[in-house]
Amino acid sequence: MSKNKVTIITEDPSLAAKVLKEGGIVLFPTETVYGLGADARNLSSCLEIYKIKNRPADNPLIVHLGNPALIPDIGEVPEGARILIRQCMPGPLSLVLKKVDKSVFSTGLTTIAVRVPSNPKTLEMLSYFGGPVSAPSANLSGQPSITRLDDAISEFDGYVDLILKGPEPEIGLESTVVDFSISPPKLLRPGYFGWEELQKHVPDLENYSDLKEGETPSSPGVKYKHYSPKAKVVFTENQTPDRESAAIGISLTRGWKFALDLRNNSEYMKNLYSFFRDCDRLGISKIYCFPPANSLGKEALLNRILKAQE
Repeated sequence: MSKNKVTIITEDPSLAAKVLKEGGIVLFPTETVYGLGADARNLSSCLEIYKIKNRPADNPLIVHLGNPALIPDIGEVPEGARILIRQCMPGPLSLVLKKVDKSVFSTGLTTIAVRVPSNPKTLEMLSYFGGPVSAPSANLSGQPSITRLDDAISEFDGYVDLILKGPEPEIGLESTVVDFSISPPKLLRPGYFGWEELQKHVPDLENYSDLKEGETPSSPGVKYKHYSPKAKVVFTENQTPDRESAAIGISLTRGWKFALDLRNNSEYMKNLYSFFRDCDRLGISKIYCFPPANSLGKEALLNRILKAQE
């Protein structure tokens, strides 16, 4: 698509809600990454997101709501899902449910992924809007998600109707996705919450597995190559410095052309995608990613790095 829109950049969530009601596309911050949203009941607006991102037509969107109490209006909520809603929402968790609201866009699926973000500015926007907003991460399909406002403006100014300014993402990786449309439920995509954390609340939760060939995805981030910079991504434990390459990890050795030395997994998650984008700006052709610590966030970091390496 060509950049043919005059993009409003504002801190006013009521204006963002107005644009959504008029069928516009709004880019907004969440606690995980930036999202690219449309009225979930407006088919043409939802399809426009696919055009903007060059997104595969079978890759579903996640519905964003302003209040957990609205979730049963969208999908069937079994007891395990109710437990996670109480424990984790608002927050970085998406649930795949059997769809009950047929007016909500879902790429033809009988299931729908829903979440309630905790970013205060976006919650205000969703509250003013009053209904479901379908949104994938704000990035061109397959590329790293956006975690900084400057990157959002640079990439989408002229493509979207409005960019909502607010607190920038704190986590840096997309939400955890759990499928409750099946029994037993299954973790489809790890995020801030991993399998071990969630299984404490839902003991029968199965861990994720790669989508088999020909299978239809019920969640974003499980079928296609994702999160990838232009540079080649290499996951390794060998910290021999390469003066022509970049490196990101915890307690790095010196000698890299460009490096980000981190203290813990929280910093790793928050900075991974922005580091990928900075490497591309610098024209770096290879990025070495080193193992995360054995703590919260490890599962999500390994998932995103290996997806980027594919």
